[in-house]
Amino acid sequence: MKNIAVVFGGFSSEYEVSVKSGKFIYENLKDNRSLNVYQICISKESNYVIYDNNKYDLNYMDFSFSINGKIINLDGIFNIIHGEPGENGELADILEKNNIPQTGCNSFVSNLTFDKKRYIDFVNKLDIPSSKHILLTNENQHNLTKIISDISIPCIVKPNNGGSSIGVSKVNNIDDLEDKIKIAFKESNQVLIEDFLDGQEVSVGVLETKGERIILPITEIISENELFDYGAKYLGQSKEITPGNISNEEKSLIHDYINKIYDNIELRGFTRSEFIIVDGIPHILETNTIPGFTKQSIIPQQIEAFGLSVKEVINNQIKSIL
Repeated sequence: MKNIAVVFGGFSSEYEVSVKSGKFIYENLKDNRSLNVYQICISKESNYVIYDNNKYDLNYMDFSFSINGKIINLDGIFNIIHGEPGENGELADILEKNNIPQTGCNSFVSNLTFDKKRYIDFVNKLDIPSSKHILLTNENQHNLTKIISDISIPCIVKPNNGGSSIGVSKVNNIDDLEDKIKIAFKESNQVLIEDFLDGQEVSVGVLETKGERIILPITEIISENELFDYGAKYLGQSKEITPGNISNEEKSLIHDYINKIYDNIELRGFTRSEFIIVDGIPHILETNTIPGFTKQSIIPQQIEAFGLSVKEVINNQIKSIL
């Protein structure tokens, strides 16, 4: 039997979401008779393994641990940490150095996509549209006059590194801009400010396993809030329609953009990319390489809409790396 672990938690404000995603993944793997399935929780305070309702210390530098005096070495990892250290390449780097395969992207690709500014600059070179944006790198040294000369109001202020829309705000009034920048800096040491795109928001998941690419049905997002924020994503404050009400031309453009991205960087596992459609043209917002995977999350909805079993997809992800 192979020893695998579902790794969740992390160092960011997405910790609780990641724990929920990890539990969901574990529930879908635990009955696989070809696997010994462990749970690993990573946090700022401690790193530990859960097995048979007991906790064991984890060696974070090589991901080994001991149970009843026996050293357990892992054959593979299902990485479901949203944010640091799972989504920014740090965990992938540790696993690569120890020759432990993981689901998802390698350390280079993870680091690229996690940095929203670098990633958007990359996709722009592929002729994929996005909003106009500027990057702030110092909380105490930025010029509001310069910002509003480059970016129009309303605008979006967000952490440059992060997810689950934590720290993301829409600014409708210039007087609120400074406060929203401070909120975003609490989540990241860099802040991205973007022109607000007034259009239809959609989300598209992709499965990539051993060279097979499946673009899942596109979800239309209708948020009760001004943005598809944390409340909309996890507290039921949105309506998600899969497949979404978009034209064949818009769907074709999104598929073309996704294929361009995948053809140019080694995205693996399952990803979710967000777009705003303005006047028939999709504009990319970001690509999440470890998107939420709870019962309420978009990716499981899209998998089922495509006609696949969520449990089978999860088990195939692990099978593909062993």
